[in-house]
Amino acid sequence: MRGKCFCISGKIIATNLFGKRFSKKFIKKRDLKKYGLYLHPAVAVDGIIEQDDKILLIKRKNPPFKGYFAIPGGFVECGETVENAVIREIKEETGLITEIIDLLGVYSSPTRDPRGHVISITYILKVVGGKLKAGDDAKEAEFFDLNALPELAFDHERIIKDYLRWKDGKVLSKM
Repeated sequence: MRGKCFCISGKIIATNLFGKRFSKKFIKKRDLKKYGLYLHPAVAVDGIIEQDDKILLIKRKNPPFKGYFAIPGGFVECGETVENAVIREIKEETGLITEIIDLLGVYSSPTRDPRGHVISITYILKVVGGKLKAGDDAKEAEFFDLNALPELAFDHERIIKDYLRWKDGKVLSKM
């Protein structure tokens, strides 16, 4: 049985304990208690991939931050582990097959995404196959020199700074 899910794609979609689906309408706070529903932050994953002192970024095809570069990633689907989600999202957006090296951090500021409260679990990955090609909601996918990054979406500048500290064996930023 699937658990409760919260979707922020313009509508709140929630499932109560009996499997009833409430969609195509906004759920008001008073309805939450009435239907036994709970609002939860959405969970996303991001994947840091570095090769030859360059980091992989995608140019976003859709809002928010349409046209900005970002670390590849996306939302975890119900019933999916975060580890499988990051590997899937990287493949969908970049065409690359990857393996997880390490967990970089969890980024949970309620203001990190203008669509709503999104928690990002960020992993460091290595490429084990595939061919670099933008796909899904990525307009472009390319490696950038770590010292010459474009303007980034969301809090991805902070995430990359944390990655550089991780690389140098230093303590990450305060969560």
